[in-house]
Formats: sequence, C-alpha cells, structure tokens
Amino acid sequence: MKRHINLFLFFIIAIAVIPFTALLRTGASPEASLPAAAGTSSSSEEPGAAPIEDEITVYLSDQKKTQTLSMKDYLVGVVTAEMPATFEKEALKAQAVLAHTYTLRVMANEEKSPSDDLKGASISTDPSRHQAYCSEEEAKKKYGDHYEEYHSKIESCVNEVMNQILTYEDEPIIAAFHAISAGNTEAAENVWGQEVPYLVPAESEGDLLSPSYEESLTLTTAEVKKLLTEKYEDLTFTDQEKEWFQITDITPSGYVATVTVLGKEMTGQDFRTLFGLRSSDFSISFKDDKFTFTTKGYGHGVGMSQYGADYMARQGSTYQEILAHYYPKTTLSDLSA
Repeated sequence: MKRHINLFLFFIIAIAVIPFTALLRTGASPEASLPAAAGTSSSSEEPGAAPIEDEITVYLSDQKKTQTLSMKDYLVGVVTAEMPATFEKEALKAQAVLAHTYTLRVMANEEKSPSDDLKGASISTDPSRHQAYCSEEEAKKKYGDHYEEYHSKIESCVNEVMNQILTYEDEPIIAAFHAISAGNTEAAENVWGQEVPYLVPAESEGDLLSPSYEESLTLTTAEVKKLLTEKYEDLTFTDQEKEWFQITDITPSGYVATVTVLGKEMTGQDFRTLFGLRSSDFSISFKDDKFTFTTKGYGHGVGMSQYGADYMARQGSTYQEILAHYYPKTTLSDLSA
C-alpha cells in the first residue's frame, strides 16, 4: 500500500505542476482558449475524425529527433508516463482510451496544420505541449525490479482497448484529465471560458480518500508581496494583511471562480498559477506574518480524475463505466467497426 501511495504521489507531481495533464499538457495559461485536445494547443478548431493508425512518428523533445513507433508501443509509453502502474486495470484501460483519443485528435490537427518544429512528427513527447511518453529504457529505470510485471500489465490493458476511443458527434473528444478532483470535477467553461457538452461537473467522492487530497502552502508576507508586485506594478499594500485577499465567487463544483487582490479581481485559475497552487479550490489564512493557502485536489479539475478513476475501479466499475461517468454524452467508439 505504501508503494502504491508513493508511486501515485510521484505521478501526480509530474502531471499537475503545469496548469493543464494530466493534463493539461499545454504551456498556455488556464484562462487561454480551450485546447484542441487534452491540452494540445490553444486552437479550438474542430478536427475531423482520424482513421486507425498502425504507426505514429513522435518528436522526442529531449533528444530533438523523431522516431516512428507502432501505435500500441506509443500508447503503452504514454500510459506508463501518465498513470501509476499500481492502479487498477480498469483505470489503466480508461487512461489508455484517453491517450488514444488524444493522440488521434492531435494527429488530425497536425495533418491540417503541421508544426514546423515537430520536424514531420505528429506529436511531441514534451508534456508541457502534448502528452508525456516513457520509453522502454526510461520505464526500466522507473520500475526497476517491477519492470516486467508493470510493463506486462500496462501492455495488456492497452491491447484490450486498442481500437477504442471516446467520441462526441463522431469526433475524438477533448480528453482532459487531472490527478485529483476536489470531490467534484469542474466544468470546462470555468477553466478555459468555453463550454464543452461533455466536460461538465461529475461527482468524484473517492478523491476525498487520497493521501494528497488536501495540502497547504505557506509563504511569508514578503514572498507574497514579491509575487504580487511582479504581476501588478500599481498595487497599494496595506498593513491589514488579512484583508489583502477576498474570495468573491465559488463555482458550483467548489472551485474559486474569482478572488479580489487588494482591490483587483483575478480568476481562481490565475491566482492558482500565480502562487503555484495545486488546485483552484483553495482557502487563505494569515498568521504570524505568513499566508497559508490550503488546497483541495490536484490539477485543473476538468474531465477524469485519475485517483477517482482508480477508486471507481476498486469499487468494481469497468473502464466503460468510468469513462461514461466522467465524460457524459460521449460514445465509446470502435475504430475497427
């Protein structure tokens, strides 16, 4: 159990330090326009449905070169990078479906408008741009003595759902996901300002059981002041530090919608980014010349909660049920049909 928790903590740190992946996976700020996939780009243009692909050319961002892989091997590498192998198989299958869905949507976008810096590849392994990927060599280092066991487990899950993706109106969905919700997932429009019919709030009660559900960040008054002045040059600071911040609006899912900072209004997502908070579900307290920001959940909160998916799987839910829960109105489509 301890190893399970430690591995999960490693993975959620890896996918949640950026505003979007897991997820999301774009370097843009959370208030940017809705990403075309699970954080691929800021374009909201609807791509056409992509056909079954046996191979994919990947841009290895750390090596600055391209490599052609079988789609199966690529998806195994993505799931390895995105979700702990200790998670239940049904959760891993759900993650594999999302990875495939995301990939096809990116490929369709790249086919329409190729990115010169990808050097002919369809997708990048840079998680801040597209989705994370773990090579066989990296997986062996990550898993150590458990490599054969974990690799076999993930490969089996990918094989079982290899030809399935999530669609909405016959197109691959925006496959957004995050590490841990605050108990309910968030609506897309509250993060990116654009409504998406299937990225709507969903109950995710299992997240409350996560060992990382609630965390705190403490900063001195000087540290807070420095961060604020870097963003706003015209702020007037008072001696009443407790009054510097006022949370003024909360979304139906419990995330901070707006917060007033010394008279200036910010979105909860902007505030989260500015202070490097784990979630936009936060509270603020002040004592002994220090501010404490207490957060619930980890990530932007949109789409599938990975911890929530694992919890559902442990309660007996199938990957189909997990995906239907977090992405209502979508269809699990068989590419081989």
